[in-house]
Amino acid sequence: MTRQNSDARMRALALAAALALAASGWARADTLAEAFASAYETNPELLAARAALSAVDERVNQARAGYRPDVSASVRYGADYSTQRARSTDDAQDPFSASIDASQSLYDGGQTSNSVRGRIADVSATRAQLNSLEQDVLLRTVTAYVDVLRDQKFVELARNNVRVISEQLRASRDRFEVGEVTRTDVSQAEAALAEANANLADVTGNLERSRQNYRQVVGSEPLNLAPQPPLPPLPQSLDEAVTVALANHPDVIAARFTEESRVRDVRTQIGGLLPQVALEASVGYGDSAIFANSATTDQTEASIGVRATIPLYQGGAQYSRIREAQARASEARADISVQARARRQLVEAAWSELAVARASIVAGRERVRAAQLAFEGVREEAIVGSRTTLDVLDAEQETLDARTSLVDAMRNEYVAGYTLVAAVGALTAAQQGLTVVAYDPDVRYDLNNDRLFGYEQTEDTVWEEIWRP
Repeated sequence: MTRQNSDARMRALALAAALALAASGWARADTLAEAFASAYETNPELLAARAALSAVDERVNQARAGYRPDVSASVRYGADYSTQRARSTDDAQDPFSASIDASQSLYDGGQTSNSVRGRIADVSATRAQLNSLEQDVLLRTVTAYVDVLRDQKFVELARNNVRVISEQLRASRDRFEVGEVTRTDVSQAEAALAEANANLADVTGNLERSRQNYRQVVGSEPLNLAPQPPLPPLPQSLDEAVTVALANHPDVIAARFTEESRVRDVRTQIGGLLPQVALEASVGYGDSAIFANSATTDQTEASIGVRATIPLYQGGAQYSRIREAQARASEARADISVQARARRQLVEAAWSELAVARASIVAGRERVRAAQLAFEGVREEAIVGSRTTLDVLDAEQETLDARTSLVDAMRNEYVAGYTLVAAVGALTAAQQGLTVVAYDPDVRYDLNNDRLFGYEQTEDTVWEEIWRP
């Protein structure tokens, strides 16, 4: 009997410990910083953009190849057969030849140097675009986060509204039974309860959609979100915000680097009109066995020299390429102004939305206070018969509307604040102090910079897969 009691006690302790662990896991709230970190590390848009940046990095190496020699080897082995009718002889040969050819550019009209500088500018522009996408993902993260919190509060308010109106309906029915109110009062309460239930269903659906959006952006379930922390430091004035945005926003930076790249492309194409000078060298060996007389000949050749190619006329194609590059440079130059104006407009809009939201919060708090006092007063007056059931229901609806508007205004203030942070180019993992392993584009760039041989071994490069039809 004692042993059975001991076993039962152990099982009870184990169950209690398991429940405590489960409760502690559920009690732990996910923070906005954790949502930021999850989106930064797992968002597929960011992962794809980082891979695309690595591809752009390689264009620098491809451009630098113009500085290096081009070396190739060729080997030929076969059989030649010929017949000479005048001599009525047949000759068969078994020729073999091998050669190595090398060419080193000495002058190409600046095409290689301008191409390299242009591709480096492309890398800088793509990095800025990645930075812009990072800010967009983090802004969508904070928006999804506070949307879930807002809709959870909406559901809470809607449930409380259903509870209050249900109590009002019960009270109306009780008073109807004793003749204090009419059937109309009961019907009004029933209609209000139906509307409250419909509103609860509506906000519950909105909450589920917000959760779906959160999962799409962050990559995890919004099970237990902590209240949002205070907003990060914001610019003190609109002029300051605009100045910082025009100087630091990655879209403006990307446009500037893109313009530099397009100018380099123009110079690269102009180089196609200039002379090309290259150092060329070759060495070759060949032998041939003649079967008719069993003779064998072999020959070794070597040569080295400088070749100059002067373009005279190319059908107008090169001049057309130059004009095309000039047009694209003009487009990129105009895009700088486009991006600058867009950033200014975004900053001004975020600043206005922030001001409106803050004013709405001040007014909303006063509205909630007044609506709550009015509801309590109307409810007390209804008890003594000086107010109708409809008056009570209207007062409750006004209280619900006031609280809902306040919650929405607080959400709008938070999103507008972070929109302003993103608009000035400050919503990055580094500037927000996220506890993540920051993506460093220099790591892969430096690893493959001036890499002459080799590539990454992946499942795409397995030889069996390459030759498979």
